[in-house]
Amino acid sequence: MGRRSSKLESFLAYQGLILIIILILIGLGKSLLISFGIYDEIGINTFTTSYYSSIFNDKTFIESLIFSLKISVISSLIALVLGVFLSYGIFNSKIFDIYLKIPVIIPHIIIAISLVNLFSQTGIISRVLYNLGLLSNSSDFYQMFYDKNAVGVIFTYAFKGAAYAAMVFLEIYRKISINQLYVAKNLGASDFNEFYYVIFPYIKREMLEIFLILFNFSISSYEVPLLIGPTVPRTLAIKSYVEFSKNSFIYKPNAFAINIILTVIGLLSVILLLVFGVKNDEKDL
Repeated sequence: MGRRSSKLESFLAYQGLILIIILILIGLGKSLLISFGIYDEIGINTFTTSYYSSIFNDKTFIESLIFSLKISVISSLIALVLGVFLSYGIFNSKIFDIYLKIPVIIPHIIIAISLVNLFSQTGIISRVLYNLGLLSNSSDFYQMFYDKNAVGVIFTYAFKGAAYAAMVFLEIYRKISINQLYVAKNLGASDFNEFYYVIFPYIKREMLEIFLILFNFSISSYEVPLLIGPTVPRTLAIKSYVEFSKNSFIYKPNAFAINIILTVIGLLSVILLLVFGVKNDEKDL
């Protein structure tokens, strides 16, 4: 009876997974067709690469691509490094990890709004410094938002991503045999040596996985850059949103083409993960 129950659960789980994959492939296939000019709903049914050509010949697209990559890479790297330090500090001090769970459950948009209220030139901190006489004018406060440097956007993604990364690393640390840590301490290992020689081998592959997860999320998300990012340049996700939300259907293939480009970037990151994963496995052998 138990075997039948487990087989049934596995079958149902695979059915759900297969259904999700089918739905994703249908959406991806439809987007791919529209991006190549096959859009029967509006009377366009001629295969063309003109939408991709116009996109790649557009200087604003290249600027948006570089801008999106900058935000995603920098924020993901900061989140990864902070996650490693946070998780190791909490693991050593035995502080309850509720301090990580709170940022995880708060939506990005709420964090962005909170940061604007705190750190904008008219925010709480700026007003406090002005009242203390440390600022002669609120405009002297550093501009974190609506600026091409996108410091506020990067900080938002890094803040959320660091909590997620730290929670993943904590779960890995808890699976490490405590005897290994005791042996390292008894042999006089410092905290750095304990981390590098005992803990780091367990998390080095997961670091790449977490980085790519955070990278793909931030490069495909549009809410935070739309709310607190600059108007020029815009991220690829915002460009896609703007093209898709235009009144005329003729602009929608451009939006789908940008989405396909974002999908290709995501697939390339997965291939990168698989290649590095195989190399790491070979080194371990």
